[in-house]
Amino acid sequence: MASPNTEIPASDRSESTAHESPAASDATSLWVVALRDVAILAAGFSLFAAADAWHTMTGTFLSAALVLVDGLLVGVLLTAWVHEWGHFIGARISGGSAPLRPAMGFLPLFDFDYPNNTHQQFQAMSIGGNVAHWSVVLLLLAGLPLTSVGQVAITSSAFGFAIFASSIEFPVIRHVSKGLSGMEALAKIPKDFIRRNGSYGLIAALAALAVL
Repeated sequence: MASPNTEIPASDRSESTAHESPAASDATSLWVVALRDVAILAAGFSLFAAADAWHTMTGTFLSAALVLVDGLLVGVLLTAWVHEWGHFIGARISGGSAPLRPAMGFLPLFDFDYPNNTHQQFQAMSIGGNVAHWSVVLLLLAGLPLTSVGQVAITSSAFGFAIFASSIEFPVIRHVSKGLSGMEALAKIPKDFIRRNGSYGLIAALAALAVL
C-alpha cells in the first residue's frame, strides 16, 4: 500500500474538496514505469524458467534446490509487484490523486494523496491491491500444471504473500468501511506487523508446498 507523504489528517476531506484540489503530477511517465516493471519480472521469470528446465532435464538435488529458491523468490516478486499495481489502478480508476514516484525509486510505486482523496478512493485503492494479488494466485493455479517443484514453489510463495498482504489490509478496509479515515485505519496496524503477519504468510506458503 502506498506510503503517505503528508502529515496524518484528523479525517479524510469531503468529496468536493478532493475534486477541487489540484492533483500532483507524476514524477515519471507511466510507460517508463510499466516497461521497467515488465523488464524486472521478465528477468525474474527467465531465471526461474532456466532453473525449472534444468531440473526437469537432470533431476539433480542441486537443480531442485535452485528452482525451489528461484520459485519462492519470483513468486513473491511477481505477487508484490502486481499487488502494488492493483493499488495504483484502483486509486486512478476511482479518480483519486496518486502520482507516480520517480522510476528509479521502485516500490512504493506511487504516493497516495491522503488528505485530499476521499474514503471511497482510499477503499478503491485498498481493494485494488487485494484483487490483484489474489488474481495472481488464481492465474498460477489455473495456468501452471504444477508438475515440478519450481512450479509448486512459485505458486506457494504467491499464496503466502497474498495471505500476508490481505491479513494486514483487510482490517484496514473494514475500519474505513466503519467510518475511520484511511490514515486512522492505517495507524491501527500493529508495529510488529511484519513479524506477525509475515509468519501467517510463511505458514500459508509452507502449507501450500505440502498440499500442492
